[in-house]
Amino acid sequence: MKNVLVAGGGLGGTIVANRIAQRLSNEIENGEASVTVLDKSDRHFYQPGFLLVAMGAMEPQDTHISERTVLDKRVKLVTGDNGTITKIDADNRSLQTADGKSHKYDHLVLSTGSHLQFDEIPGFAQGADTFFNLEKAKEMWTKVQSFQAGKIVVDTAMLPHKCPVAPLEITLMLDDYYRKKGIRDKVQIDYCYPTPTVFGIPNVAKMMTKIFGERGINIHTQFTLASVDGGAKKITSKEGETLDYDMLVSVPPHKGAQVIGDSGLGDRRNWVSTDKFSLLVKGHDDIHAMGDTTDIAISKAGSTADYESYVVSHNVAADITGSGGKKNYPGSVFCFIATGMDQATYIKFDYNHPPVPPTPSQIYWWSKLAYNKLYWSVHARTMI
Repeated sequence: MKNVLVAGGGLGGTIVANRIAQRLSNEIENGEASVTVLDKSDRHFYQPGFLLVAMGAMEPQDTHISERTVLDKRVKLVTGDNGTITKIDADNRSLQTADGKSHKYDHLVLSTGSHLQFDEIPGFAQGADTFFNLEKAKEMWTKVQSFQAGKIVVDTAMLPHKCPVAPLEITLMLDDYYRKKGIRDKVQIDYCYPTPTVFGIPNVAKMMTKIFGERGINIHTQFTLASVDGGAKKITSKEGETLDYDMLVSVPPHKGAQVIGDSGLGDRRNWVSTDKFSLLVKGHDDIHAMGDTTDIAISKAGSTADYESYVVSHNVAADITGSGGKKNYPGSVFCFIATGMDQATYIKFDYNHPPVPPTPSQIYWWSKLAYNKLYWSVHARTMI
């Protein structure tokens, strides 16, 4: 019996588990292989939906569903303390969970995601609004609706973070929302980003700088958040710049899962050292990493995990069955970028081909919403 363990039941873990099970259907049926997902939660959250919840474009209840309902019936699911991984023992090919049990594996897939660090920056938890988890997104929508005048600052505390285009999206959605409400002239919007441009990809930065200029959005680049003073409503950067605000919408710092660092598999921020082509954890031929948990210099986005899952599932199945050559991940990414409440563009790229985003249109906005709807019924369950 070959045991495949998937650490993490988020978007990446779910999709890769389903694809591995589909590829090993005969082996599972014959008792020669098993696929198991371990996760603390039994809920599956569609995290890209949190942005839409924060702007009233998606209902909170539409962002999550039972994990069991989106997993292939051949995949075992372990949750709660039984699925909470406390240590990864790579030398002995085993995981320990909070219930004290040990789980042996022949192949391990790390899809433990990125985790929000609200307390890493002084004052952040008390002074900033965000849309990077469901409860915070719901709170933010209440504030967005009641905001009538003043200054909104959109800030990205630290790179990298999941959904890299989200700061661009929330800025342009806020702009469009208050225009449609007829009070944009009473609302100032400032955008802060910790690099020399508004985004790390040149073609995207060029387009967004132009759109920001046309819409009267103030830009503060090379702004690395150092502290938030919620009482005085001020933020300060490590570069020494201070800005006041009436509402602060910020992307919190992110880190990899603590268990990654505790198990000696990550860097100082718990990102896993991963070969960008094979997606194997460096130094281990039986552990793959994918999605947000890797240190690969590419977008921490759902589409990244999706594309990576084809490679990981194929290679794990090839190892177990002894048939089929290995595949490499070419760095494929696809992301929609909302440019308002009813328009969007998109970026599609890989390691060798930079993106060229098309002119924003309603077609891409409706495509974005359609993808959100189809995620549960088609995408999460996967079709090879």
